[in-house]
Amino acid sequence: MDELFIGSAICEMTSGGEILLPRSFHETARQRAMGGQLFVGLHEESRCLVVYDKAFAAQQQWDFDTRRAAFIGSNLDAHYTRLRRTFGFVEEIMLAPDGMMTLGPLMRERGNIGDSVLLVATGQRFEIWDLEFALSRGPSELMKLASLHLKIHIANEERHVPALSPVESRHRTASTAQPGLRVQQMPAVRPRHDPILGVVGDEMANRACGI
Repeated sequence: MDELFIGSAICEMTSGGEILLPRSFHETARQRAMGGQLFVGLHEESRCLVVYDKAFAAQQQWDFDTRRAAFIGSNLDAHYTRLRRTFGFVEEIMLAPDGMMTLGPLMRERGNIGDSVLLVATGQRFEIWDLEFALSRGPSELMKLASLHLKIHIANEERHVPALSPVESRHRTASTAQPGLRVQQMPAVRPRHDPILGVVGDEMANRACGI
């Protein structure tokens, strides 16, 4: 499948686990997911969640089957532990036509996800990081990425330049349907030259400036 997740974004999540995906993430997910069916599970090693489609799940199963022989006679426990983590600690979610998806309480708890998240594309799937964790204890490249989102937002505020792109009809419709939703759609990050934009609370913004 040619459609790949590319870029990154900062989003807010409602108390009910709702996230409005940025347009690029939404369009890729819609093209990859049949009928809007997606899966959210634990990352193999990192403290974040991963979102992917059924085709990627099938590819993972094939990879495990081909690698199983390497574990026979040595450490099958590690093989089955990885299988349980990949297929057992997973929830099915549905992508709404407006790009809204909802994380269940089990996955939010397992991923230690708070009310602001950092989305990071990794090709055939994307990661969901708790923003506060990414800023304070995440891998160095994620700390830098999240900090850049915040610093550019602060600079835009100081110049009195709107940090967000104009609100489009897709977001207005979602906001009407979800009165308490404050999720902002963000453009994907492109290497080298395109700015990274994002919106989070002033408290996290001030903390990020000290990183």
